Parts: sequence; structure tokens; C-alpha cells
Amino acid sequence: MKMKLLATLGAAVLAVGLAAGPALAQQKTSGFKLMMTPKWTGFPYFELTGEGAKAAATELGDTLIYAGADHAEVSLQVETLQNFVTQKPDGIILAAIDGNAVAPVLKQARAKGIVVGTYDADAAVAGRDMFVNQLSYEQAARVMLDAALIDAPEGGEIAFIAASPTSPNHVAHMKIMTELSKTEAKYKVFSVVDTQYAGDDDAKSYDVAVNLMQAHPKLKVIISSSAVSAPAAARAIEATGHVGKVWATGFALPSAIKRYLENGSQKAFAFWDPWELGYVAAYAVHQKLAGKFDPKEGAVLDVPKAGKFKTFKDAEVVYGKPLIFTKETVGKYNF
Repeated sequence: MKMKLLATLGAAVLAVGLAAGPALAQQKTSGFKLMMTPKWTGFPYFELTGEGAKAAATELGDTLIYAGADHAEVSLQVETLQNFVTQKPDGIILAAIDGNAVAPVLKQARAKGIVVGTYDADAAVAGRDMFVNQLSYEQAARVMLDAALIDAPEGGEIAFIAASPTSPNHVAHMKIMTELSKTEAKYKVFSVVDTQYAGDDDAKSYDVAVNLMQAHPKLKVIISSSAVSAPAAARAIEATGHVGKVWATGFALPSAIKRYLENGSQKAFAFWDPWELGYVAAYAVHQKLAGKFDPKEGAVLDVPKAGKFKTFKDAEVVYGKPLIFTKETVGKYNF
């Protein structure tokens, strides 16, 4: 009887020990394996975000692999993500081409315990743990309209060029800009006359810009969230003799639009620091994995070298540091 009681007690102690083991184990704080894919590789903007992410990973003691297709194709991005999942990383970072199309594979990743963070362009909320947004959608819309006011203070007709009808950030930007042009006094000088899609492709963006100017003789400003389409529109304006009549603005790397600003054919574009955005995105995923950041509404992500960033609804962490480039300021930036 005594032996039976001791055996029972021993089994109970063992069971408690096994149950408590994981809880008592020290949480891993570094050495995470991260994998990152942009919309496409080779484009200077995304390469800079990758460099920033790698810098953060190195500083934090992690490893980061940056990979993807060399052009923006949804099926190829899904294939890249599927390949990532098979390699069992701790975290995945991506800029989504189509937020809904990538959601199934991202859900599979999360089901395996992989932390998923998006940046630049979001995925469906259920497919990721957090989204590091370069600017809130409203902030981005206002920045682009403010740049358009620098171009054409008197207002007039405006048209949008976006990547696709399923590009989440571009669609949100256009929707908010359209609403602001109807409801807010200083933006009511603009009227939206057209929206076209160019797939983040330079040649197609150029052709779309030319077609917009032909279709709308009174067009005043072409606005694009695409860092490919905005410079292409500037080039089309110059090539077709519309300088001083039509303006291009939106988001663009300063290196891509410096010539147009300095020769006076264009007045203003906007952007943010892509290297730092990538740095913050990787930092956020690391902190989540290390148990030091829970991206709930109201939480603050503290990144010592970049700043403190607030989390909003649906785990959206807003980077929120816009830059406006003009003839006077564009030379200060080297990306």
C-alpha cells in the first residue's frame, strides 16, 4: 500500500513538473530566423527596406533571408511564401501584392507558430500578427494632396494611377483622397476624374499617364502611391510637352525624381525613409518573438534608433514619418 502511494505521488509530481516545464523555461530573446519578401526584388525602394531589416536583425542577434521574384506577380509571391513556410522560420516579413491572395499561406504559417509581419502593403488581418505601415492611410492621402496643392494651388482635375484594384494601400489612399476632395475645404479645389492601373510597371505607367493627358485635356495633376508610376508620369509629362500644364506627384524615391524637381518641370513629391521602415518592421517582429511587444491597440513599439511607434486597430503600427521633396530639399537625400 505504501509503495503504491509513493508511486502515485511520484507520478503526480512528474506530471506537474512536465506541465510547468515550458512555463518555467526562459523565453528565447535572440537568434531568431527571419525571412523577408518584398513585392518584387531589384527595385531600389524594396532593396533599401531589405537592407534596413538586415541591419536590425544583425543588431538583435537574428538572421534574415531576403528573397522573392524579380517582378510583381501574386502567384510567385505566394510560391515564395510557401517555400518560406517549409523552411520553418521564426518570423516572416512581407509587403503584400494582393492582401487576400497571400492570406491562406500566411494563415498556415501562423498556425505553425510563425510570427507574420507585413510592411509597405498589408495582408488580410487574419493572415498576419502586425502591419508596420509607413504612413496611416489618411496621413498618406493628405501628404499626397498637400504635394498636389504645391503643384497646383488653384486646383483642378486630378487622376490616380495605382498598382491594381487589389493593392490595399493604393486603394485606401485613393478612396480617402476622393473623400477629402469632396469634404475638406482646402482639398475641394480638386475633382477626381479618372483612376487607372499600371501594375507597378514603368513602361505601362508611362503609357497610362500619356493616355490620361489625352483623355482629359483639362487634367492638372496625376497622383500615384506607386514609387514606379509617379516618376514615370513625370517623364511622360516632360516627353509630351505638358510641362507647366500638368503635374505629377505622389510617392517616389528622391533619386528617381531629382532631375524633374531641379529642372522645374515638377514641384513636389513625397516619401519616407525606406531603410528605416525595413529596420522598424524587422525590429517589431523580433520584439514580438522575444515576448517584448504585443501589438494590441494602444501598445507602443520602442525602437531606440528610430523612435516610438503607436499601435492602432488591427495591430497596425504606424511609422508615420513623411518626407516632402522639393527643388530646395531633394538634394539632402541619397536614396
